[in-house]
Amino acid sequence: MQMLVIDMLNILIKEPDSFFKNGLQYFLVDFFLHNFRHHIHFDTELTYDSVSAADIIILALCPGETLTCVPELKARKKGIVIGLVDDERRFSAFTSCFQDIIFISRRAPLGQVSEMLFIAWYRTQLPGYRWQHNGCFECQHKILSPQQIRVTVNFYRGFSVGQIADVLRTSDKTIFTHKYLLMQKFDLRSDYELMALIHRMVEKNAYPNKLRDHLIGFDG
Repeated sequence: MQMLVIDMLNILIKEPDSFFKNGLQYFLVDFFLHNFRHHIHFDTELTYDSVSAADIIILALCPGETLTCVPELKARKKGIVIGLVDDERRFSAFTSCFQDIIFISRRAPLGQVSEMLFIAWYRTQLPGYRWQHNGCFECQHKILSPQQIRVTVNFYRGFSVGQIADVLRTSDKTIFTHKYLLMQKFDLRSDYELMALIHRMVEKNAYPNKLRDHLIGFDG
């Protein structure tokens, strides 16, 4: 069976750790040259244009992030999505832009990464392969209620539970309850994971981004 050979493969990598990203790029260049005879063009900015052109999208994901909307992925037209995670057993994805994502642990040995990547990419090269795109109507990503937005904004600003209770004129118990429900909704296990997800949600390019818009209005 003869596989389709292309001159250039577009790979989008969104990874904040420059050292890890550089090592990953070196690995991918060697992997695709030897296994598929592809040359690589890398992009590191997550935009609608870069997603549209990408054959492979690699995203560093924090816990809970696959349960949120990543608006840039609406522009996806082909290929595979890989999520770099700390523990792939904890991650799941509802019917959304992440439906066919492949989770790979940052600590996985190169042999395991090579095997998973080879199988995933080989399937896209088989005759008759069709990538199934789900529209936004089928998406089941999680959203924040208006009260959760108000609480989350104050966590982002570094306020304690007691301080947030004072700002919102409610009790500490009520804020603890909202915090508990937030962590349950996004399957989070620590304050660190909660804050990491909140920062990712604030940074999203969604329009409107209700969390960011509320934060701007709060600071204004």
